[in-house]
Amino acid sequence: MRIRMRPDRTVCAPVGPYSVEVGVEAGVDTGMVTAEFAVVLPAIVVALVFGLVAVATFAMHVRCADAAQVAARLAARGEPESAVVAAAARIAPSGAHVHVDVRDGEVDVSVDAVAHPPVLGGLLPGVAVSGSFSEPVEPGPPP
Repeated sequence: MRIRMRPDRTVCAPVGPYSVEVGVEAGVDTGMVTAEFAVVLPAIVVALVFGLVAVATFAMHVRCADAAQVAARLAARGEPESAVVAAAARIAPSGAHVHVDVRDGEVDVSVDAVAHPPVLGGLLPGVAVSGSFSEPVEPGPPP
């Protein structure tokens, strides 16, 4: 069995009818993983940003729904509208609008807000989120 030397004095695999020279094929693809990573990395970042925006928007929707539920229960008990709106404003996202409507023995409360993406702030338009809740008016004198 013969061992072949490269010009730079490194040893190659044994030479024979079925031998393959080690290291020759590896030199052809150098940098391929780096190029693929450079192409895929922006797509991964965009996907993560969209995921963060979706989670933040869903969280704001849940806060609007919770604020509407609390406000509807307070209004159904007969609390003054200023206390109802103040309680909803504490729970709702900042800048949310609270609408209380009492008619036909039922209280309807809706809380509307605009969810701006947390990562890009003012670069993208906001998404309108809202939550609403209805509660029958409780019988008896108000507290």
